[in-house]
Amino acid sequence: MIRLLISTVLLCGISFSSVAAQSAANKTVNVATNSAEQTLQQKLKQIKTFSAQFTQQVYDQQQQVLQQAEGELNLKQPELFRFATTTPEENLFIGDGQSLWFYSAPLEQLTIYDAAAEVNRTPFVLLTSNDPSLWANFTVKQQQQQFTITAKDSSSQVTELTLRFAGDALSEMQVMDINQQLSVFKFIAVQLNVPLADGLFHFTPPEFTEIDDQRSRN
Repeated sequence: MIRLLISTVLLCGISFSSVAAQSAANKTVNVATNSAEQTLQQKLKQIKTFSAQFTQQVYDQQQQVLQQAEGELNLKQPELFRFATTTPEENLFIGDGQSLWFYSAPLEQLTIYDAAAEVNRTPFVLLTSNDPSLWANFTVKQQQQQFTITAKDSSSQVTELTLRFAGDALSEMQVMDINQQLSVFKFIAVQLNVPLADGLFHFTPPEFTEIDDQRSRN
């Protein structure tokens, strides 16, 4: 579950046929895809900061609920996020653009990952990045206020990310993993573009915390 969370919060072409009809069809698909990608980028660009409470439900392939959680998500451009669960247990996941900090309060354990090695392979990074080289790793489709982001890398832990908006605000996020488990996040008490201190996205481990720093292994 930790690996899926890392892959979430927060998926690293088209071959043209010489047949004219197929080439034209592919161009149509490309235009639609580019339009969806550009529309999503514009919506995300307007969100300088994002704060919300969330509920999370994880479903298996038979649509049975495996896990439920509640917590808070904070995002700040560029590349900063704070994902904290309060129930059923307290966990904290922070990205500061350089490193990922995962702290399990019940276990008093902190694991630190290299951000480029982990987040840049998942669609979650797109929420806080306009880097064209990252967006090139995904395809985007749009249906009204819903955007589906799919990884081009079939080995990614997260295969599909769906974002739903209510106006300018992100209202729901769905994450499909490589094992076909679906995590559904619903956001409430949403605040857009309110000041968020940079200190919110830094973490100092409590005394006696067991630390596993994996950045040196990459």
